[in-house]
Amino acid sequence: MNSDDKKLKTIIFDCGRVITLDQDAGLAARMAALIGAREDEFARAYAEERGEYDRGTMSAADYWARMASRFGAEVGGAALAALLELDLQSWFTINPETIAIVRRLKERGYRLLILSNMNLEGKLRMLGQARFLDGEDWIALFDEVIVSCDLKLLKPEPAIYAACLERAEAQAGECLFIDDNLANVEAAQVFGMNALTFTGAAPLASTLRKEYGVL
Repeated sequence: MNSDDKKLKTIIFDCGRVITLDQDAGLAARMAALIGAREDEFARAYAEERGEYDRGTMSAADYWARMASRFGAEVGGAALAALLELDLQSWFTINPETIAIVRRLKERGYRLLILSNMNLEGKLRMLGQARFLDGEDWIALFDEVIVSCDLKLLKPEPAIYAACLERAEAQAGECLFIDDNLANVEAAQVFGMNALTFTGAAPLASTLRKEYGVL
């Protein structure tokens, strides 16, 4: 398909596992140890309890209290502070290959957005110390940063895509949404967006060139 077949104006990126690398397994193991959980049990509970924290309707302290209670533990003080920091560190290793793609898209004049399920602590880390990669402010490449905790909405809920399109400055068919989660991709497609499941920066670059003609 050539660039005349799909005219894109706005490209929308997920953050976790797209702009960032996958969660650091070693740091996740340290979090599990702090609340006395096996790593597999911790991973399951971590995902199951995450929704309202990322929505912005549950505090970090309440999230970790719920997590700990599942394994008969309590957290507070130094342990809570350690969990919060490990959690943030585990997610914010920025993928330089994805940022290289974002940079090229910016140079070509596309409007660029982030649409991410992210809690307040994650947002502050992303917009703070995690926003620099080798001295470059990669956040500055994006025109809008949209996170679930601000909207009190989560992907793949339809309303979050409607909110995103309001800021896209393009029709749905002129947008491309990129996410590692298939359910989120399919929900974007329901809204009429072009959408891709992210499996790595190299496959993404290839698809952007061959299918959309944007690189």
